[in-house]
Amino acid sequence: MVFHGDYEVQFEIYEKPEGQWRSELLGHMPGLTPQDAKIRWVEAHGVPPGREDHIHALLPYEEWE
Repeated sequence: MVFHGDYEVQFEIYEKPEGQWRSELLGHMPGLTPQDAKIRWVEAHGVPPGREDHIHALLPYEEWE
């Protein structure tokens, strides 16, 4: 039996408002892919339509090494 937790990664969730060059760290969310983590974050936090376009999931810098 395989558990999804075996393959999930903790992604950092950021929001970058339109017209801004700086993004804000909102928190962390596990996921299989960045898109999966973003979808989970949006659903868990009740993000209104339109705002979800400004939310991004990124792999933390420490995981790149």
